[in-house]
Amino acid sequence: MAADPAPPLARLAARLGARLRRGRALHPRGLLLRGTLTVEAARLGEPGDHEVPVRLSKGASLPGRLPDVLGLAVRLPNGVDLLLSTALGPLPWPRPGFTAGPYSSIAKYVYGTCRHLLVARPEGPPVPADPALLPRALTRGPLVFHLWAGGRYLGRLRVHTALPGQDLTFDPVLNSRPDLRPAPRWLGRLRQAAYEGSREGRDASLARTSD
Repeated sequence: MAADPAPPLARLAARLGARLRRGRALHPRGLLLRGTLTVEAARLGEPGDHEVPVRLSKGASLPGRLPDVLGLAVRLPNGVDLLLSTALGPLPWPRPGFTAGPYSSIAKYVYGTCRHLLVARPEGPPVPADPALLPRALTRGPLVFHLWAGGRYLGRLRVHTALPGQDLTFDPVLNSRPDLRPAPRWLGRLRQAAYEGSREGRDASLARTSD
């Protein structure tokens, strides 16, 4: 059987995009933050409060406050990386601010024995779609996101502290579990190739800069 050409092409495209941007191929403009996740569903980790890393970002890296498809990434207490984007139903959708509308997984997740879109619904004051404004916004209080899957409440995420100058690479395919992972598998393989290509492009840009 012939090899699927899609993953190598996705890897190449992401590698070129990352080299051109000298950073992530997607969501390059973002800020790492710290949050407190109150777990209600044990599949996310031990029930209770956990300190977790969070990243809010702009998908297309449009300048300033321009609306963009915004990203919410969080590393769950069980080690799973959850990546969500602002969405209109299941479709990625630009928003003018980080609390201006719901976030959703790009595809359904295997959640136990079922498949569901994972959704985060924000609350709180409006925060423009500019990561540089997040530290000031957090001085007025945390950003709150409520996590859901298939109508089941999973927990509450309170984003409260900016970590400027720090960064973390999130990978929802590599950092997953059999009972909590993106589906279907072919899409996971495609995404994994893209993440690998993006990391390769970033590494090449860093090496070129340091020469």
